[in-house]
Amino acid sequence: MIEEGIAGDNNPDDDPPTPFNSEEIKKRVAQINRENKSKEEQKAIKTLENKLLPKLEEYERHLDTLGNRNSYSKTDTDETFMRMKEDHILNGQLKPAYNVQISTESQFISHYDFYPYPTDTLTLIPFLNSFENRYNNLPGKVVADSGYGSEENYEFMQDNDIEPFVKFNYYHKEQKRAFKKNGFLSQNLYYNSEEDYYVCPMVQHMDKVGNKRNKTASGYTSTSTLYEAKNCNGCPLKCLCTNAKGNRRIEVSHNLNRHKQRIRELLTSEEGVYHRSQRPIEPESVFGQTKSNKHYNRFRHFKKDKFLMDFAIFAIAFNIGKLHLKGLNNKEIWAFLGKYGQKGVVILFLVKIGVNFKSFSSVNNYNQKTAA
Repeated sequence: MIEEGIAGDNNPDDDPPTPFNSEEIKKRVAQINRENKSKEEQKAIKTLENKLLPKLEEYERHLDTLGNRNSYSKTDTDETFMRMKEDHILNGQLKPAYNVQISTESQFISHYDFYPYPTDTLTLIPFLNSFENRYNNLPGKVVADSGYGSEENYEFMQDNDIEPFVKFNYYHKEQKRAFKKNGFLSQNLYYNSEEDYYVCPMVQHMDKVGNKRNKTASGYTSTSTLYEAKNCNGCPLKCLCTNAKGNRRIEVSHNLNRHKQRIRELLTSEEGVYHRSQRPIEPESVFGQTKSNKHYNRFRHFKKDKFLMDFAIFAIAFNIGKLHLKGLNNKEIWAFLGKYGQKGVVILFLVKIGVNFKSFSSVNNYNQKTAA
C-alpha cells in the first residue's frame, strides 16, 4: 500500500500542484464560513485564522524581501549576510554586508556600485550596465581577476565588443606541470571535434550520451554535453580515473572552452601581460589609501541609497585629492578626463569590497562597516 501511494504521488501525468499561499487560504476559509459547521470545525477555523494564517503571511513577507538572495539583515533589508575575510573571534561568523564594486584607471575611481551578492560573478554584468548608464557607453576593455570569469560574463562581453582580460578559475593552476601531466583530467583528454568524442587514458572512446542544461542564479542558461565511456569494467586504471561505480562520465561546456581559449590568448599577449601586471597596482593602492591614509573605515548611514551617497562624496574627494597630487596642469590627467566621451578607452579594474556591518576592514579587501 505504501509503495502504491508513493507511485501515485510520483505519477508524471498528474497536474502540477496548485500554489498554496495566504490569499488562497483566505478564499477557502471564507467559503467554509458560509457553510454550517460544527463547533469543533469552527474552533479549527478560528485557530487557522488567528494563529496560522498571520504566521504564513509573515513568512511570505520575508520571502518577498529576500528575493533571490539567501539571507538579509533586519536592520537593513538591502544587506546580505556574507563571510568576511577578517574574523576576530575566529568562529566564521557571517555579517550583513554589501558587495561594493569599483573601477579605477590611473588610480582614479571611475565608477562604483553596490550589490547584495556575496560572489563577484553575478556583479560584473550589472556593474557594466550601470557604467553604461553613467557614461552612455561601455568600456572597450575589462581587466579583472578570476572571480569574474564565467560563461555568462564572457558571453556578455563578446556580445558588446568588450575585450575580456578576465581570468577564469584554474587559469594559474593549469599552467603548473602537475596539471599538464595529469592525463586523467577531463581538460587533458583528447577530443575529436569532427566526430564529437573524447578518448580516455586507455584509448577508449567516450561518446556523447546527452546534454545538460544549467541555470545560474541570474537566470542565464548554459548547455553542457555529456560523454561516457563504453565499458570501464575491469579497467586497471579505473581507480585513478574515476570513483564512479559504472562507466566514467564527463560534462563539457564547449562554449565555455571556446571562451577560455580566447582568454588564454589575450592574457598571454603583450597587452595582456601588461594589464595583468597593472591590475594589482590599480585597485589595491586605492584601497590602501582609502583605508589607511583616508581612514574611511565605516559608513555613517543605513540603506543602499544613503550608502551610495556616502561613497559618492568620498570618491569625489578622493579624485580631487589625486588630481592635486598629480598637478592640475598635467596633460596626462586632462587627457584621462577626456577619455570618457569615447568608447573603448576606459579599462576597468574590478575588485570586491565588502560592506561590513560590525567590524573593521581586512588587509586585502576593503570591508566597510556601518555606524552602529
